[in-house]
Amino acid sequence: MSFVEAVRECADVAGIEVPTTPGKRQDGPDRRTMLDVMQAAQDFFAAALASDAGAGARETFVKRGYNEAAQRDLGLGFAPKGWENLVPHLMGRGISLNLLREMGLAKVRQQGDGAYDAFRNRLMFPIRDPQGRVVAFGGRIIDPEDNPKYLNSPEHPLFHKSKLLYGFDVAAKPIENENLAIVCEGYTDALACHRFGFHNAVATLGTAMTSDHARLLERRTSRVLLLFDGDMAGIRAARRAVEITFKQNLDVTICVLPEGQDPDDVLGNGGPEAFQVQLDRAVDALEWLLSEFAKDADDADGDADRFRKTERFLQELANIGFHSMPALRQDFVLLRIGSILKTEPDTVKSMMPEPRAAAAVVEEKPLDSGRTQSAPPSKLSSTVAHEAPAEGEMVEGPNGAEFEVFDIPSELLGEEQSSSGATQVTAVPATGLTVSPAERRRRQAEENVLVAILAFAEGAPDQAWPEATHALELLTNPVANLAQCFLTQGAGARYSQVLDDLRNQGQDDTALRQWHNQAEHLLRTQDHPQIMLERAIADLRQVNDREAEQQANSEAKRAAAGGDFSALDAIRNRRRMG
Repeated sequence: MSFVEAVRECADVAGIEVPTTPGKRQDGPDRRTMLDVMQAAQDFFAAALASDAGAGARETFVKRGYNEAAQRDLGLGFAPKGWENLVPHLMGRGISLNLLREMGLAKVRQQGDGAYDAFRNRLMFPIRDPQGRVVAFGGRIIDPEDNPKYLNSPEHPLFHKSKLLYGFDVAAKPIENENLAIVCEGYTDALACHRFGFHNAVATLGTAMTSDHARLLERRTSRVLLLFDGDMAGIRAARRAVEITFKQNLDVTICVLPEGQDPDDVLGNGGPEAFQVQLDRAVDALEWLLSEFAKDADDADGDADRFRKTERFLQELANIGFHSMPALRQDFVLLRIGSILKTEPDTVKSMMPEPRAAAAVVEEKPLDSGRTQSAPPSKLSSTVAHEAPAEGEMVEGPNGAEFEVFDIPSELLGEEQSSSGATQVTAVPATGLTVSPAERRRRQAEENVLVAILAFAEGAPDQAWPEATHALELLTNPVANLAQCFLTQGAGARYSQVLDDLRNQGQDDTALRQWHNQAEHLLRTQDHPQIMLERAIADLRQVNDREAEQQANSEAKRAAAGGDFSALDAIRNRRRMG
């Protein structure tokens, strides 16, 4: 829920009235009225599907795999033929035409008086917010001669495509349980996944993946699998999604289906087993980008074209965070690009540019007038000061969240409200299942250690494990368990032995095989496997030391805030000693 909704919900439960300041935001219909309108439209479409007029629509749903029980469970509906069905029905219940227009349910006639239904002779799919409330609709044609094939509600105060994921209201818990979100391109793809048991699937709503989508998923999981069709549009969408999600605290993999197929095709033809085979082909987002670059380089029209493509790709890598990657990860990327270009990694490194703000992805935010404006990228500090807005207006807080200015009794807040001219909005650190940046850095460093262990097992099978591995402590699973499996092996065929052990125990070996592929790339460097392993362990220790120092500093500052100023002296002494 938004901040305002959460306060009002808690006040309702506690039996407390929360007074609001009247102003411009009160002139139009409130949020609850708009939600009631959308639910009334949903009830109408569902009733139309169950009526005699909806027989053909019900049959079409059944042909597409939705039996009557599924139609009821998913709230599917039918927009009848004809120009005036929904509009007169809702206006007869006292809902104004202006409100129906604002909610995208009615269109005004260009000539003459009155309005007509926005959705006609279509299969209707309700679009719900994370709380399960209907906020928009998607309509699919029944008559093949109609256009467009899919028609979504326009954006309105309840519906912003860049912030909603279709199916998230029912997929949130499965995503949390699986620690994996499958993100599809369209809602029919997500519904197909749910029909066949993949309940952790969601879909974007006719827009590219945005940072708001990534933040929504980040609250429930640390792993995202982006699923795209194998056509050029799917490839472009995948690149855009990688650039967005790579900057979040998410482990992102990419699965591009065979050309000409979508999830519904794969599931309908081969069932869940065939679909799982495709999901198992998913590769790390960075590895996928490198593979796409390899294809572009091979298709280059001469050296000049290849150089231009290389420059563009290196800039893309810089913008998504190459310079913040651990050293071993950077080495892997440079080595891979060098092998593609048939040049030395040092040469590639010398070409790597700095991140360019102008090249960063700029998202569009809807204005009240319906136009869009570009929001320049910016870094947000933990506390953001906003000038006191006009009465009843919305202000933007941390992570793009909107806050409505209204009077909250100080006894509800547990503190006296500030009377200064600026409103302080404090960003609360992410909690629960969200992975912190420090945890993400440690996890990536531990993964690099595992890859280096695999490279050593492959490149130096007859050598004993280096001394640095004896005191190695890894915290992240399955990395820790797999590393332990290898380090207990003596000299010889270590990889094949561990792989056989996993399969004999019935455990999934997909992740191990992916990490092994990365290790094979590492082995192409001139560095000895032992040097690579010792370097990866040193990187991990540096990450752990940095995290420990930050934690000690935080504890010391809290102590100092309580009057123990000797804690600050301890910080200064540590810094003087390096």
